[in-house]
Amino acid sequence: LALCGSTTFADTFLVTLKAVDADAKPVAKADAALFWEVQDEAMTPRGDKSAVTDAEGKATLRVDDWNEKRAVLVLSADRKLGGIVGVGKADDGKEVTVTLGPTIRLKGKLECKELNREPEWANTTVTADGFRAFFTQDVSKSAAFEFVLPAGKYKLWSYGSDVEDIKQTVTLSSDRREFDLDMIDMKASPLGKIKGKAPPDWVISDFRGVKSDVKLSDYKGKWVYIEFWGFW
Repeated sequence: LALCGSTTFADTFLVTLKAVDADAKPVAKADAALFWEVQDEAMTPRGDKSAVTDAEGKATLRVDDWNEKRAVLVLSADRKLGGIVGVGKADDGKEVTVTLGPTIRLKGKLECKELNREPEWANTTVTADGFRAFFTQDVSKSAAFEFVLPAGKYKLWSYGSDVEDIKQTVTLSSDRREFDLDMIDMKASPLGKIKGKAPPDWVISDFRGVKSDVKLSDYKGKWVYIEFWGFW
C-alpha cells in the first residue's frame, strides 16, 4: 500500500507596477503589496508578494492567479501617498500604472453596550470596492483599528470575542486627512450573553448513555464538558 500526497500551488504571473504622483512623476521607495497588516499602528506589507519601487517608480510584483482581479495597495515610504490598482492574469508581463494621491487615516473603536465592555480581541478587514478579497487587516487586543488608505470606497468587516460580526461601507475623500468612525457598537453573540452566568436549563433530546429527558441541571455539582461546533 502506497500513500501519496501532493500540494497544488496556484499559477503565478509577474506584473510591473509604475507608481506616479498627481504630476505623473515617479514615486521611488514606495511599497506595493497584495496584503497588508497593521503592526504597531503602522501599515506593513505581509508575505513575499510585495515589492519596492525603484528610482523610476517601477517594481515587479509576483501575483498568485486567483482567476480574478486582485487589489494591489501602493503606499509611499512616508505613507502620505497611496493608490490601489487591480491586476489579473491578463496583465502578465505588462506594465500597469498606479497614480498615488493623498492618503486618509481611517480609524474606529469597537464596543458592546449590551455586555458593557469592549471585545477582548477584535479583527477588522478592509476590501476595496469592486474586489472580492480583503487586502488589509488590523488584529487588535485594544478593540480599535486604524488604516492608512487612498481615497475610495471600502467595505469593513469587524469581528471579535463574544460579539456578532459587523459590516459597514465607508467612502474616503481626499479633502479629509482623517476619517474617524468613533465608537462602533457590536451586538453580543448568543454565547457572549451567557458567558460567566449559570447555563440555561437545556433538555437533551437525543444523547447516548443517558435517559432521553436528561437536563443539564441534573449534573449540578459535577464537571460537565460541552463542545460547541462552529459552522465552519
